[in-house]
Amino acid sequence: MLAKSDGLTLEQHTQDLLDLFLEFKKAFEFLPIISKKDDFWEKLRKAIIFHDVGKATVGFQQFIAKLCKKYGFRHEIISAVVAKSFLDDNAAINAILSHHKNFEILSDKLNEYGKNKKYNENRWIEKEFGELDINWLKTFLEKFGIVYNGELEKISYDIDIDRWLPYGKRESILEIEKFQNIFLSASLSICDHNASAGIKSMPVLKPSHFDFLNKFTPHAHQKKSWRSNENILLIAPTGQGKTESAIGWLKNQLNARQGRAFYILPFTASINAMTIRLSAQDEGFGDDGVVGLLHGKAKFFIDEYYEKKDGQSLKDLIDINKKIIKPFKVITPFQLLKWAFGVKGFEKGFTELAGSYLIFDEIHIYDKELFEEILFFTEWLIEKLCIKVFIMTATMPTFIQNHIKSVLHINSTIKPDKDLLLGIKRHKIKLLNSTIDEQIDFIQSNINQGKNVLIVCNTIAKAQKLYNEIKCDSKALLHSGFNARDRIAKESSILSKEKPKLLIGTQAIEVSLNIDYDLIITEPAPLNALIQRFGRIYRGKDRFIYDKPNCFVATTIEQAHCKIYKKELIEKTINELKNVENIILNEVFLQEMLDSVYEPFELDNDTREILREYLDSIYPFNVYEESEEKFFKKFDGIEVMPIELFSEFEQYVHSKQYLEAEKLFISISKQKYASKKHLISHVEINDYKKVFPLIRLKYSHELGLLDEEVEDIRYKQIFI
Repeated sequence: MLAKSDGLTLEQHTQDLLDLFLEFKKAFEFLPIISKKDDFWEKLRKAIIFHDVGKATVGFQQFIAKLCKKYGFRHEIISAVVAKSFLDDNAAINAILSHHKNFEILSDKLNEYGKNKKYNENRWIEKEFGELDINWLKTFLEKFGIVYNGELEKISYDIDIDRWLPYGKRESILEIEKFQNIFLSASLSICDHNASAGIKSMPVLKPSHFDFLNKFTPHAHQKKSWRSNENILLIAPTGQGKTESAIGWLKNQLNARQGRAFYILPFTASINAMTIRLSAQDEGFGDDGVVGLLHGKAKFFIDEYYEKKDGQSLKDLIDINKKIIKPFKVITPFQLLKWAFGVKGFEKGFTELAGSYLIFDEIHIYDKELFEEILFFTEWLIEKLCIKVFIMTATMPTFIQNHIKSVLHINSTIKPDKDLLLGIKRHKIKLLNSTIDEQIDFIQSNINQGKNVLIVCNTIAKAQKLYNEIKCDSKALLHSGFNARDRIAKESSILSKEKPKLLIGTQAIEVSLNIDYDLIITEPAPLNALIQRFGRIYRGKDRFIYDKPNCFVATTIEQAHCKIYKKELIEKTINELKNVENIILNEVFLQEMLDSVYEPFELDNDTREILREYLDSIYPFNVYEESEEKFFKKFDGIEVMPIELFSEFEQYVHSKQYLEAEKLFISISKQKYASKKHLISHVEINDYKKVFPLIRLKYSHELGLLDEEVEDIRYKQIFI
């Protein structure tokens, strides 16, 4: 009996799933406890055995052997009917039913079969069941340890799926039953999809992966983190080993039980950099097979940095990072939050999160609504899915610390010893009563003296302007206005040993980008952003040994800055910085400064209730288009193609190099898209099935997307 059109037999396919099932058990050992189902693994094993037996009908076998063009019956329905004679467990039956289609589709199919005259007075399943090879089924089941004793003679045709649908009797479904169905159905699908993709293992993090932590002497706050079994809030300056603190904490948790781990960061650049770092031999796990990443442009990074093994395609590599395989993933918070909105695949998402470990770096830097959603969803995950969290920050006001500790019931706040903090003297601030443009000569003089200089601007336009005006043989520009191809190349250059002497960037460089420059000149911004920016210089040293300042802040607030940050916050920050200007900044003072700048706010309980309503209304085997749409509206970017790259794009598409073609797109904000509508034309070309917007703005590999209209007559016909 065939399972796949490539000749794979049902016996071999089932055995592949059972082999992977043994790996899955080791990786997700906490599932029976969370689901309060002692026989969880046995039910999953039997669901695997029965999940495809419905393919043993004459009609399906003819279809898969290409002896007929169509087979109109869902094989999983036959599989579930057969399984009901052997399994007294609705969750296992539902898992079999749902491993390809949601229940709304299956319900429509069942109604369709019931109305079809060829099935003889609505006994639709008897015809299909009558074509099932019982002798084969008996041998098949006995091969996998299930004795056939004529159970099929008392077959039940009842398929009870309506109670899970919106119009069904959901009030009869207990919460624990809901989670049991989520975990069993997702576990079967994970094993099925992974085995079908040829994946044979489900790696776990082992003690040896953490050997890199032994290469340095830990600080006291790191030792405390490594010993703790609790949820943690760590407050420590940049450059004081917060990442190592979190990874050591994770190692300690894994000594008690396995669970997947997620490292949550805000920016693409920092996610890419952290993935490289934690895959490395010297300061990471030394194994890219255990470290994955997920963000909107992850496929481009994977194409550049992951080495393909024999016979492995790029699609395989991308799938491995997406699928539930790698035990440690570096992600954006959106990759977690989407499951709260019922985005397709949420059953797998919740299963991967069950009993997991979340490491948040600067959880509070998002806008208030997003911060609250992340916080309240994490609260729900702790309560329902038994996750554990490690939250770390260098820039968190006290009132936000208190909100986090209260909502997440964190009893343990870890800070470096006061003596260590007093000893960290890396930054001396100088305020520049001007715009950053007026400091070109000052910047140039520092470069001419051989210093490595970091410049941080609030807008892409200002960063581009400075890049053009400052002379340096080794310089780089990093911001969100580059296409993926150029962005990845620039990140690689910046993180290399031969880093550029001059780096000009925007907010993309603020969090967890492991760079180290001699001095910084930055535009004004709120204090938490400035502290993060200061943390990119003088990282390798704890003592400031020069008399001259190394952190220069332009104080003129421009109109463009106020579109990004609240003017009041920038003004308060500048006033605070005046109090510490021209002195060596002591880390102990920073907390008081943060608390002076940021006005406390109360958490919005309505946000919490709305999120809880979403979560309470999510049932397995369903789709949630409305809440999915609400989630995806959170994203501001629209992908556009610069007109000057269009011919290159066409060449890639016609040669079927689709990934290379897509690397040329650039994401711009919805606001900018609306303001440039007169320069945008939607086009479609052969071999590329999507209609996409062309934008008539100039693009430079060095500078990114420019705010200059392309006048070249060669392109005008496209916009007619």
